[in-house]
Amino acid sequence: MERRDFIKNVARGSILTSIGLLGGLLLFKDKKSDFCDFHFVCSKCQQLSECKLPEADKFKKINGII
Repeated sequence: MERRDFIKNVARGSILTSIGLLGGLLLFKDKKSDFCDFHFVCSKCQQLSECKLPEADKFKKINGII
């Protein structure tokens, strides 16, 4: 194996490894957290019924959802 092929294979391997690790991290991350992905736009939130943030509780009370 030539030096150029070795460097190319190491670069490809590291790129594929990092893509795999990043994909696994995104796939298996904790989905239950107290963080709002929608920047407190509660009216369009699909997780409003399960949300426990204080802002969501206020929105539910104002709009009679509770």
